[in-house]
Order: sequence, then C-alpha cells, then structure tokens
Amino acid sequence: MRKLPLYLYTILCSFSFLLLTASAAQAQDQDSTQQQKQELPTGPPMPTERPQPRQRPTQQREPAPSFPASETAQQEEPEAPLRHIDRMYFGGSFGLQFGTYTNISLLPIIGYKVTEKLRVGAGAVYHYIGYRGNSYSSYGARAFTQMEFFNIGEGAVLGHAEVEFLNTRYEDTYGYIGDERTLLTLPLVGVGYRQHISEKASLDMLLLYNVNNRVSGNPYSNPVFRVGFNIPFTNR
Repeated sequence: MRKLPLYLYTILCSFSFLLLTASAAQAQDQDSTQQQKQELPTGPPMPTERPQPRQRPTQQREPAPSFPASETAQQEEPEAPLRHIDRMYFGGSFGLQFGTYTNISLLPIIGYKVTEKLRVGAGAVYHYIGYRGNSYSSYGARAFTQMEFFNIGEGAVLGHAEVEFLNTRYEDTYGYIGDERTLLTLPLVGVGYRQHISEKASLDMLLLYNVNNRVSGNPYSNPVFRVGFNIPFTNR
C-alpha cells in the first residue's frame, strides 16, 4: 500500500480538527439558546402595583326628613276659596220675662261674615206680651251689623247696631191697649262680648240701648240685655 505524502496528511488532520471544533461550537450555541428560551417568561407581564391616591374622608349628610304622602299632598294643594255658604251662619237669641209684665221674645237670625271682623245679617222678631190682663203678639223683622274691635282671652269685644220694624198693637198715653195695630221703628245700639265655643261657633252677650224708647207700644225697657248664639252652615 502506498503511503500519503506528509503534506496531504497534515491537511486532512487540520481539516478534521476544524470540523470537530465547528460542530462542538454549534452544539454549545444550541444548548445556550434553548436554556435562554426556557428561562424567558411565557405568561402575560405582571402588572406593577401603583400607590393608590389617598382619599379624603367624606362627611355623611343627614337624610332629608320624609313626610307621609297625605301630609305632602295637603301642603302642596292650595286652599279653595270660601263660598258664600261657607260665610253664612244662623242662630239668634230669646228672652223670657214673667210677672206683672210678661214678655216672651224670639229673635232668630241669618248672618253673613263679610270679613274676619265685620258681620251683617237679618232676622225675624216675635214678642208675646201680657200686661194688665191683656195679651197680644208683636212681630216683625230686623237688620243688624257687628264689628269686632279687639280680642280678650278666647273672645272679642264687639259693637252692635240694628234696626227693628215691629208690628204691634197700639197703646195710648193712658196705657190702654186697643185693637188697632201700628208699625214701630226701633233702633238699638250697644256693645257686647263674643265667646268662641268652638272653632266656628260662638256665643254673644249684648248690652243695647233703645234709641226710640218713648214711642207708644215699645216692648223694650232700657237697657236691653240679650244672649244669642251663632252656628256656621259649614265647617270651613
């Protein structure tokens, strides 16, 4: 067998050494690359925690008071204006006197409240009179006005003025009562006190003076004292 020249043998050995060195370096590079891939994180990046801003303490407000639906509706609904029937009232007074001179008086009225202080009204008049063995009836009508001046306690002081038209039997200067009848006009003025017995009803005590006291057949003797009452038609 023929031997290779020395230079060829040296070249082959050098080439083989280079191949082995390159293969070993490539294998080392692959191992390092795989190791780096395994060490890299595969999941999503973790969020970094940031310091939360410091919140100011909030003051708790007291809840607004709640009212029942009925009370709220009553507060919101405007009050209806008063009707004429709401301003009207009825009542009157009566008188009893027994003895030598007997007088039974009935004075019903219907009134109208113009304002809180002023009232007007009208009514009927009836007197049964017995005197010196004779008896007869007087009847008629009257109109009045009243004004409250100021309050005292639960009542009020008022002024009263009225005029009464009375159909009665004629009495002569000697006190004789005949069968003829006559019409008398009797103005009465005075003061009184009104005592409230409820929110709307009241009791009147009047002290009056008959201006036409000297006319014949006059059933009143001064002073005239009356007690009457007033009751409204409605509660408004």
